[in-house]
Amino acid sequence: MNCRIRGFGACLIGGFPHQYEDSFFYHTLERLRKESTHNLIPSLFTMGGFTIARVPKHLEARCLAAHPDIVVLQFATSDLIVPIRRKYTFITTVRRKVSVNPPNLVDRLKWQIQGLVGDGLRLSPVTPREVYLATMNLLARTLLEHQVVPVVLSPFVFGARRSDRFARDCAGRLQQSLAALPRAVYVDAYSALDRHPRWRMLLCDGSHLSLEGQRVVGEALYPCLKNIVENQAWFPKNSPPPEKPETR
Repeated sequence: MNCRIRGFGACLIGGFPHQYEDSFFYHTLERLRKESTHNLIPSLFTMGGFTIARVPKHLEARCLAAHPDIVVLQFATSDLIVPIRRKYTFITTVRRKVSVNPPNLVDRLKWQIQGLVGDGLRLSPVTPREVYLATMNLLARTLLEHQVVPVVLSPFVFGARRSDRFARDCAGRLQQSLAALPRAVYVDAYSALDRHPRWRMLLCDGSHLSLEGQRVVGEALYPCLKNIVENQAWFPKNSPPPEKPETR
């Protein structure tokens, strides 16, 4: 049986700034392909540097048009980061260079300073938490309405303390909101990454994943995706659309 799995997210789902073959999405699909009796058909579209509020209008053309059975969603890094510059202009990650160097002591000191400044000035993330959570929930509900199973990854960790605190909070709140959507699958990548030192999970900029960080996310994603595929827990094409959750 064919199963179309679409990756749809920010640059990290494609492995940036590493190669696609280094990404958690690629490694998970390759491992699953070797073990599954189903014919897995992967595809990927990344929106590097996009904040979440800009994503819904692209969902139809960039995701649903591929007719996926399962969509792996990953957004947050461009949203929950706390910029410490007063005038902050977001530069899309596809246009800027990101070092693949591991963090040294100076980088880790910068993370500490960024956290202290953010806390001292009570700075906010690029995207308000309520907007991030509401939009992720909207994306998941829209996929379900199109008979597509959403596999939603939590935010990842950050090196800077204030950004990381927002990510931790949103990870828990996202899990709670998705519990109202029984067919949606939540992957707690934050907790998986949080078990390891930040300097091993992140690159020197404190927001992009190291190769080891990509592997850790892949390990968290794999059992969730395997359970869906092996139990054929995606929507049969002739099934009626799911009922919309009640709004309160």
